[in-house]
Amino acid sequence: MKNIKKLSMFYAALAGIMFVLLVQSCKKNTTDAVGTVRTVDSGSNLISNSINNNSTFVTPNSTKVVEGYLTLSQWYGYSYNDINYSNVTHIDFSFMTPTSTTDATLVYQDQANIAAEVSYYSDLTDKSFLGYGDKLLTKAHAANVKVLIGLAGATNLQAIFANSTLTGQFVSNVVNLCAQKGYDGIALDYEYPSTNTDGANILTFIQDLRVAFAKSSVLKNKKMYISMAMPTGDWAAKYYNLASLAKCVDWFSPMTYEYGSATQANINAPLYENPAIGNASSVDDAITYYLNTRGVNPLQLAMGVPFYGSQYTNYTALGAAAIGASRATKDMYNDYIKGGTFTQMWDATSQHTYYVNNSTGMMIVYDDAKDFVTKSAYIKAKGLKGAMIWELSRGFVSGATDPNPWLTALGTGVLH
Repeated sequence: MKNIKKLSMFYAALAGIMFVLLVQSCKKNTTDAVGTVRTVDSGSNLISNSINNNSTFVTPNSTKVVEGYLTLSQWYGYSYNDINYSNVTHIDFSFMTPTSTTDATLVYQDQANIAAEVSYYSDLTDKSFLGYGDKLLTKAHAANVKVLIGLAGATNLQAIFANSTLTGQFVSNVVNLCAQKGYDGIALDYEYPSTNTDGANILTFIQDLRVAFAKSSVLKNKKMYISMAMPTGDWAAKYYNLASLAKCVDWFSPMTYEYGSATQANINAPLYENPAIGNASSVDDAITYYLNTRGVNPLQLAMGVPFYGSQYTNYTALGAAAIGASRATKDMYNDYIKGGTFTQMWDATSQHTYYVNNSTGMMIVYDDAKDFVTKSAYIKAKGLKGAMIWELSRGFVSGATDPNPWLTALGTGVLH
């Protein structure tokens, strides 16, 4: 009887050990994109309750990025087949927005013109914003390029973010879109916060979205990106809690362009300020603000660069009165620069090129290949994350040997 009892106790103990091992086998340790190991119950797909809005989801790293916003146009086409994916790492397909101030449903921001915008693409069977997005995702992912959904519409977003119920619905809608379609995150273009409440509500949205990405049964093991287009100085950035945002945002992209004047011939995106010609602020001023005044890690800062510029008439001299209008880089190149009648000039103070035709009294300024060499060197010298482009289609020269010459110049300088 003693032997039988001992044998029974042995088998009971063995069964207990096997049960523990079985339970452990139903759990797995997964490492998320920031290197945090978390235990996931594969039976229930529940993530540890330790993940919350105060968690750190992002660890800055030195991998360079070239982020490019991409919008559709009713005036010209720029196909997913036209992009040189080797010179871009992240494409922000833009824009989606809440339906209204009281409806958190995601809609394409320019729905009224979508029929004209997709008419250029004969191979597009689903002639919609997301139909184009499906093609873009296939092409980009095949080249190991990530595609983010651009979110904009500050009026609607402000109201949505001010309401916790609507914010929750909006977060769910964003997560569902990414899970269903395969998007790799979001690029938030909120122009601009104007109160501390705005900044706090945006932070809550970003934190809630990060937690939702981490708890999604579809997305929890996938690296999901969040980038933010940022103001160029304290006038609006002061409303952001950047230290808290940095725990959730992969990088911030100051919109370091639009420094030019409509009444004075000067530079659209000067690397350094030149008050003598009316450029009292510059790219460097904005970068220095984020690095030194706000303490942002340089590995979470991407310089904004434009694929557009300004065309001036009644030009007499740099800094003198003139009539300026904003135009896409490709249009000014095709209409004027390609013909060879303009002389390339260099402003040593702002460290930027411009083109003049004195006989016609015209000046053209945009970020040219030489400027991207200069700015790429600056990005590397400052240890920045990379560059953000507004906007990819404005730099497409159809029929050219290299139809994406400015993307090539920037990508070569930053990535290669």
